[in-house]
Amino acid sequence: MTSLSLRPRWGIAVLSLLLGLSTVTLPSRAQAPLRLTNENTSVSEISYRFVDSQTFPPERLQEQIATQVPGFVARLRNTFAFLPGLKRIAFPFDPITLQKDVARLRQFYQQNGFLKPDIDYPASQLDTSANAIHVIFTIREGPPLTLRNIDFRSGDGAAPAETEFDDALHREWIDFRARTTLQTGERYTQFKRTQLEDNVQSWLRNRGFAFPQVTSTTQIDTAAAAVSLELTVDPGPRGTVSEIRIEGNSSVSDQIVLRELPFQVGDRFSATDVSDGQQQLFDLNLFRVALADIPDQPRDRSVTVRYRVREAKLRAYSGQLGYGTQKGVTLEGNWRHRNFQGDARTLNVGGIAETGYPENPPSFIPDFLSRSTTQDPKRRFRTSVTLRQPYFFVDRLSASLEPFAEEKINPTLGANPTRFLDLSERQIGLNTRLVYDLLPFRSISLEHSLTRVQQFPPPSGTDAAPLGDDLFDRSIFSISGTFGKADDFVNPTEGVIFRPSAQVGGLLLNSGVEFARTSGGLSGYLPYSDDIELAGRLFGGVIWPLGESRDNLILPSPAPPEQRRLNRTFQDRFSNHLFYAGGGTDVRGWQSQLAGGKVLRKSDIARTEYVYRSIGGRLKLGVNLEARLPFPGLGSSWRTAIFLDGAYLTPGSLSLTPPAGLSDIAATPDGDAVSTNPSQLLIGTGGGVRYKTQFGFIRLDLAYKLTPDALDLRRPGAVGSAVESGNTDPIESTSTRTIRRFRLHFGVGRSF
Repeated sequence: MTSLSLRPRWGIAVLSLLLGLSTVTLPSRAQAPLRLTNENTSVSEISYRFVDSQTFPPERLQEQIATQVPGFVARLRNTFAFLPGLKRIAFPFDPITLQKDVARLRQFYQQNGFLKPDIDYPASQLDTSANAIHVIFTIREGPPLTLRNIDFRSGDGAAPAETEFDDALHREWIDFRARTTLQTGERYTQFKRTQLEDNVQSWLRNRGFAFPQVTSTTQIDTAAAAVSLELTVDPGPRGTVSEIRIEGNSSVSDQIVLRELPFQVGDRFSATDVSDGQQQLFDLNLFRVALADIPDQPRDRSVTVRYRVREAKLRAYSGQLGYGTQKGVTLEGNWRHRNFQGDARTLNVGGIAETGYPENPPSFIPDFLSRSTTQDPKRRFRTSVTLRQPYFFVDRLSASLEPFAEEKINPTLGANPTRFLDLSERQIGLNTRLVYDLLPFRSISLEHSLTRVQQFPPPSGTDAAPLGDDLFDRSIFSISGTFGKADDFVNPTEGVIFRPSAQVGGLLLNSGVEFARTSGGLSGYLPYSDDIELAGRLFGGVIWPLGESRDNLILPSPAPPEQRRLNRTFQDRFSNHLFYAGGGTDVRGWQSQLAGGKVLRKSDIARTEYVYRSIGGRLKLGVNLEARLPFPGLGSSWRTAIFLDGAYLTPGSLSLTPPAGLSDIAATPDGDAVSTNPSQLLIGTGGGVRYKTQFGFIRLDLAYKLTPDALDLRRPGAVGSAVESGNTDPIESTSTRTIRRFRLHFGVGRSF
């Protein structure tokens, strides 16, 4: 026989629990032996059993109670708690908390329109061997309250609310009421009642009524489970802005603050304008805090608006240190002056070093963190100075100048072992940009980039005269924009976003690249249910080389050696302007920019001595489809996803496959480049995990190539060995590797 001693507190708690059972409506049902619980009892599971109807999912109800159950991570940790350094996570059972949870659930249902919800836990089960309880809530919702009618009355309640407005606002009020009024027959909740009051107040405040008073009363017919709702609307006087107070600024003048506001003294008051002004002050990056409000004042036609700000430090430093499988150890640093020479100008001096080191990571680094053997390392060093003027003639227009210098390994040219750190391209230039903000997160940008470019192709080659250095200017005008409507432009779940862009090279000033280019993406987001989101994107673009560029990118057959050399030179010049596919935000399953046609290239710094070079395309059309789902057993911060990506990439009439025998391009015994078809349909699929953080989603996707080409499934080093062995068909003579169909993609933020 087992004896059980209860501490005084638990004795009182269990007695309270048993007394509470006497008030339930199902006294005849068997009660779980909760009297056997003690201070060591834990919660193993929480379930919800619905009788007659179910309105809310269990996840929603779980948010209302304090009793917690172990999730997936906690269960996994407890399973391995025997390991050193790991401790079990306890989820203790408290009968008093359980009683309070019943009250919380009952209140939740009442707030959501259920007059007499019946909530109890008689089916709960106690496992005495494990001293763990499975709490089972039994819920009878009962009939919900429905809205019988709704009425809007004037401030004194003697007349309809529309009598408060003049002729100009009368029609607007009628239209607004028709759009926002709750529909008769729908379930009534206190939240909908409060929301309706807020909507009416917002409508009034955006039309000059700075001091509206909106109240509501209800009459409930308990027999019919129906409610009549009456709103009393007292708009008060319609006012204009008589004063704008600025408080808390010291080094930033009032004039700078006032010019950023979308209204001025004498304008009709609008709450939207006041909040937009607050957002624009934040966008200046001058203030840590910017609060907008209407201070206490007489309820008359003059309105005082107040902005309280707290300035950020004028000078700030920042730095980052990271590691990437292609970029290697990366260092980044910035120095910023937030009010350079006054007038809210921002001066930013920045530098980035993507070292590409270590080229051969130590053996203790896992393979998936080691550098890819398919491409050269992405080595880049850049420094820039950016001067930004936020108020450029008008409040929504900003301008910036950015001189910069950059040296890098151009992945199309490859590494040049004769130069410092194998760098193969140098750029020195000036970017000029105008940005017009239409709405938050929606803008139009016009940019001109003037750059002096020098490319250093690798000296190795089979031709008698290898490719030499290429020095040219690049003058490009660009226009781009972001348009659409979404519930959240950072993490959208509903809406449409359109991002078009266009570029013209060589329109003004001398330019070694002449072209017209257009591209864009249309993304759509649709909530399928409370837990499932559907997302899709259509994207693509096309480029038209012009003038001398067009003549040298279309190679006749046969072509003389000099024309082949010019063709290769212009391929290198256009490497930054062609279209590519692959990567975690494009067609998943392939490395970034390595999907589609490619050639085998000799490399002096790759571990396998050979890498792949993307051919690129003149035309690209693509689609992403993704379903975002909950993660079973984990909280709302965790999500899963399944996806299908596709794209078509083609060079069209352009000759973009590098001629064999020039520089580092590997060739067959017949003299043809070792390559795959540059026109390809690319399809990848897979699934992934998402975790929501304050700085966006952390993504991990596992993708599978459905349409790989011949080189995708073969290691470049193995194909290169076949070339050196003199095989007439080095691709077919090299064995494939199924594992190369799979690829992991890691990223931060939405996939699109």
